Formats: sequence, structure tokens, C-alpha cells
Amino acid sequence: MAIREAGVVDWTGRFDELTARETALAGDELDELGQAAWFVGRDDVSVRAWERAHLRYLDDGDLAAAVRCVFWLGFTLSEHGDEVRAGAWMARLMELCGRADATPATDAARALCVAVGVFARGEAAASVPLFHTAIEKADAAADADGVTLGTMGLGRALLATGRMAEAFAEIDRVMLLIADGRVSDRAAGPAYCAAIASLLGRGDIERARVWTRELGDWCDAQRGLEPFRGECTLHRAGVLQLGGEWQAAASAADEVCATEKRSETLANAWYRAADLHRVAGRSAPARDALRRAASLGREVQPGLALLHRDTGDLGGAWAGLEAARTAPHEPAVRAELLAAAVRVALDRGRVADAAAAADELRACAAAFDTRYLRALSSRADGEVALSEGRAAEALALLRSSWGAWRRLDAPYDAALTRISIGAAIREIGDTEGAELEFDAARGVLEGLGAIPDLARLERVAAARGAASDPGLSRREREVLALVARGWSNRRIAEHLFLSERTVARHVGSILAKLGVPSRSAATAYAFEHGLAVAP
Repeated sequence: MAIREAGVVDWTGRFDELTARETALAGDELDELGQAAWFVGRDDVSVRAWERAHLRYLDDGDLAAAVRCVFWLGFTLSEHGDEVRAGAWMARLMELCGRADATPATDAARALCVAVGVFARGEAAASVPLFHTAIEKADAAADADGVTLGTMGLGRALLATGRMAEAFAEIDRVMLLIADGRVSDRAAGPAYCAAIASLLGRGDIERARVWTRELGDWCDAQRGLEPFRGECTLHRAGVLQLGGEWQAAASAADEVCATEKRSETLANAWYRAADLHRVAGRSAPARDALRRAASLGREVQPGLALLHRDTGDLGGAWAGLEAARTAPHEPAVRAELLAAAVRVALDRGRVADAAAAADELRACAAAFDTRYLRALSSRADGEVALSEGRAAEALALLRSSWGAWRRLDAPYDAALTRISIGAAIREIGDTEGAELEFDAARGVLEGLGAIPDLARLERVAAARGAASDPGLSRREREVLALVARGWSNRRIAEHLFLSERTVARHVGSILAKLGVPSRSAATAYAFEHGLAVAP
């Protein structure tokens, strides 16, 4: 369903028109200038206009309108981390709401600020009844914005306390409140972004997809919009990546990296760009993007660990994941850390470590019970079971995970799961069935351009039994590293000052020692065993 049916709002035009005669504006026009300035990213003008508007409203005897301006002043300053001035304006709001001429609308605003303040202090459980009170007061005052912001706050508080079903019901209610057209654009923007951030943080990809589409439509209807454009684009990039539209996702992330001014959004954009580089095998730009994200204060795990894994540094990958797991994270991020830990531990041959991470992931999935978290958990449990020789049990878990990825329309994760399904089927003795799974995964990964995962697939699909230490000489390791780069024998010969015949002999020896049939299989082996970098 379409959330907003209104036409395009030209905030840039309205801002220009109002600023041209700012000194002569009445209270309601100053209020509108504050909103227009906020939408086009001119927070200095926004603060100035709302401050003047609240004084003009007070002169005119309109206390409720003055309180509304003060509320948005505090909200805007808090968004930008100016907690001192934000606190001062919230104190001003409380002062105004305590006046003898207070109205139901001002009582509702005061109740909402109290609830938000308690939640901001980390007292989520205590804020729940306060949000209920704020919603009741806003409803009684016919304040649709207050009801919407209060309901969004209640949903977030319920999420923080683990009351998932109730929380998602409140978040769905926010969507319906915006849909009826009575909520202002100024309130709709924060509600959209808070909802999407909460849903993504808990791994509810299906709801987040719907909200992201609606937020995109809403952003498109706001000409000149600045505050939510970057966040909207970045949310869309995440949805596109999950859905296998990597090129479009990369373009969206690059756009935010080039234009975003808010540090938190910019850091998330660089992390998204890094992950898209990593899955495509572009390790150098992935590292650069991760450095940029880290410099802005963003946690770079599990992306950095997965990059280490792709380049063969399993020790570095595990160390990074272990350090990251000691810090608190939102459920979806923690689940992704644990899923990465399972894979890295199995690559290192540390089955007990993998099993421990899978156990924690299963508990996380059970607590928050979203399809995305269940898919991650079932795959991790299946891969651990396979490593422990329980192929039949592994197959059931992996097929459950694959079905969930299919329902989420997540082709990349579905393909990764099919690799493990193929390995489980082969363990049971169905070689032809395993090859069909590998072929299906290969087709998807080739279409996506997932180079590191293609290399792992070829390694898994190759004949078993190659030794982990195949006895390669130093020169053979050098040649293998260059083969893994996709170099021809002639180029390798020129680089190492050898004849092509000598290089061909080395390649033949490498294939024999590794027990693999082709250069592509040797490349897969090199990536899998950390031999893709010359010694």
C-alpha cells in the first residue's frame, strides 16, 4: 500500500521564498520556515526561525504552537549531538508546559518528552508506561504527530526489552498512522528512519523492506530533502545487496559516500561499500573503505574478518571476531558476527569454537525470532553438524536455511547454503546430487561476480583428499600465487624471469601435488589455504 499520496513538496522553493522576507514573517510563517530550513539541511536557519516563532506565538497567546516549536528545536539539536542546547530547550518546554494556561496539547508534548528522556537514559522498561501515557494524551489532544512519535518510541522501548511481538505491532501501527495522511512530514521522516533502523537492528528484513520502499517514495516527494536522503539511500542499498542487485547497491552506497554530511550515516555508507567490494573480490578498495568507516567510529567487524578470511589470514579473522564479540551489539549485528565466527572457526579446524558460536547464534535467533536470524542459525548449525560427521542432520538444517533465504529473496546467501548442502549430500554418498547443488550455486555466484566464494566453491567441489601441506617448493608457491591472480604462463615467466616451459612444468607439478584438475581449482585451493599471496 502507498503510505503517502500527496504530491511533491518543493522545500527548496519554499525556503527561498520565506528567507527572502524573513524579517517580516508572522509566527506561522516563521514556523514554516523552520520546517523548510530543516528539510533542506539549513539547521542554522531552522533553529533561528523556530526560536523566533515560539516567541511570536507566545506574544499571540498560542502556547500550544510555541511548545511545538520548542519541541522541534530540542529534537533537532539532539539529533546533531548538541545535548547541552537540546537540554536547555527541553527545560524551556517543561517550563512552558507548567504554566497556568497549559492545554491538552502541551500536556501531551510534555509527556512525550519525559518518555523520550527516560528511554534515552537507557531505562527502556521504565519508559514503556510513560510512552503509553504520552500516546493517550496526544490522542486526547488530537495530535497525530504526537501519537505517531509516541507509538514509535513505544515500539523501540518494547524492542529493547525483548517484547518482540508487541514491538512489531506498534511499529506496524506507525505505518498505518502515517498512511491516513494526518501525520506531518516533519514527524513522518523521523518515524520512518527510526522504524527501519529498529527493524534492521533486529533482523526483521521483510518489514524493513516494506518500510524502505515507503521511505523512498516519501523522500522522492520532498524536493530539496537533505536530512533523510542519505539514510534512505543507504537503507535501499542494504535491501538491494541482500536481493542480489550488487551493482545498484554499490552505486547507492557510493552516492551516500560522496554526498553525506552526517558522520554516522557516512560511516555506515563506507562499511556498506566495503562489504560490496569484499564480496566481489576487490580487497584493496574494501580495505580502504573499512579504514574510512573505522575513522568515523564505526565497528568494522565482521566485514574486516571476512576480508581476512578471503585473503587467507584466518588467524587475523578470528582475532578480530573474538575482540568484537566482547562488545554489546544489536541482535542482527551480533548474529552476523557469530555466523562469521562459525565459518572462520571451521576453516581453522576448530570445531568446538564453531559449535560454541553456533549455540550462541541459535539463542539469539530464538530470542528475536525473525526469518533472517533463523536462516543464519540453521546454516551455522548445519555446517557444524557436517563438520562433526552428522551429514543427515546437517542436510535437514541446511535445507531449512536455504528455504528461508529463498523466501527472503536472498540469492547470495541461498547459494552459499547450497554449497554446504552439496557437501552434505556428497557425504551421504550422492555424488551426482552434490554436483547439481554445486552447479546451481556456481551459476548464482558467477552471475553475482562473487569471486572469493567461487574460489571456495571450486575447492569444496574438487576431489577430496588433497593434503593441507602439499609440499610445494618456494618457487611453486610463487607460481601458484600468480596463477591465483589469473596470470598466464607467459606473464608469470616474464615476471619471474623464467621460460614459459619452466613455468608450465611448475604449474603441472602444482596441480599434481594439490590433487586438482585445473588452474581454476588450483586458484580455489590458493584462496582457501592462504596461498594467494606470494611468499
